[in-house]
Amino acid sequence: MPLVKTLSDRVEKFKAKTAADRVGTRYGAVKDIAVNRYLDSTADIVAVRERARNILESNGVAPGLFGVYFAFVTKAVKAAQKHSGDTLDKVIEGLKARFVAKGADPAILDLLEHLVIG
Repeated sequence: MPLVKTLSDRVEKFKAKTAADRVGTRYGAVKDIAVNRYLDSTADIVAVRERARNILESNGVAPGLFGVYFAFVTKAVKAAQKHSGDTLDKVIEGLKARFVAKGADPAILDLLEHLVIG
């Protein structure tokens, strides 16, 4: 079974992928800013994914189905980073419909939705 990457694993991979000799000196000068922005956006996703894992385990979801729910949570967090209010509600409803069509349980998706947007 593959290991789940932690936030620090993801940041280290991002730093390695963006070495100054690989992407140029201009990027090397602003790499700290880029790493901090990456950390800000990724930290939310990783934190919510870990809470989602607890919800899935406590509701008896088979581990083989976790990926579908993690995909939903990731997309929902990304939507919440970009939208708010009615727009966010409609985007989340669209995501729920899409993932129900993929076989996800609507009740579990509702729990995960509340995890993301309250």
